[in-house]
Amino acid sequence: MSRNDRNSIESHSAAPIEVNSSQPQPPDGHERVRRTDYFGAEPLDDPAYETIAQFFAAPRQFRQFKSVGALAEHFGLSRMTIYRRLEDVDVILRIKWLVRKSMLSGDLIACLEWHGIVEAQVRAALAGDLRAAMFCEGRAWRQSSIGDTSPEPAIAGVHAISIWQEKANETAQAEEKAAKENPETEGKNPSE
Repeated sequence: MSRNDRNSIESHSAAPIEVNSSQPQPPDGHERVRRTDYFGAEPLDDPAYETIAQFFAAPRQFRQFKSVGALAEHFGLSRMTIYRRLEDVDVILRIKWLVRKSMLSGDLIACLEWHGIVEAQVRAALAGDLRAAMFCEGRAWRQSSIGDTSPEPAIAGVHAISIWQEKANETAQAEEKAAKENPETEGKNPSE
């Protein structure tokens, strides 16, 4: 095979396509085919590239490998090769997608637990925790678009919380009353 043959790839429909010889090529001599519609939602085809994307997208405490060196050692590569693969467009898109998914999941968990978070902050603020008091103040009196503070959004929230607390108190009182009336069911769930 001549030098000219090694630097070109035969195309079925046209003349040979010149390949940039400074770029590393796969062992079979064919260029890596890139998908033009890839946006990161599906795992990457190459498990090494996928593992690299997952490694860099995960928070440090949840990473499977302790360091880039350990990741490189696992695949039998150098650290520099890991960093080069990190610059691959598909790996970057996959990392962005994984990070967005993780952030969305975290936001969803925070939204689901928001009532408990605020309730705990209010209790801490009442106990004298200054940071909790500042958190509560920020939620209760938000800045309006014209610059003055307004408690109106918080008032609606307080009304909703008071309704919830009334319902919670009613059910607790009903359970206590049922326990007093039927001492044999004490400690058992009323629905049993």
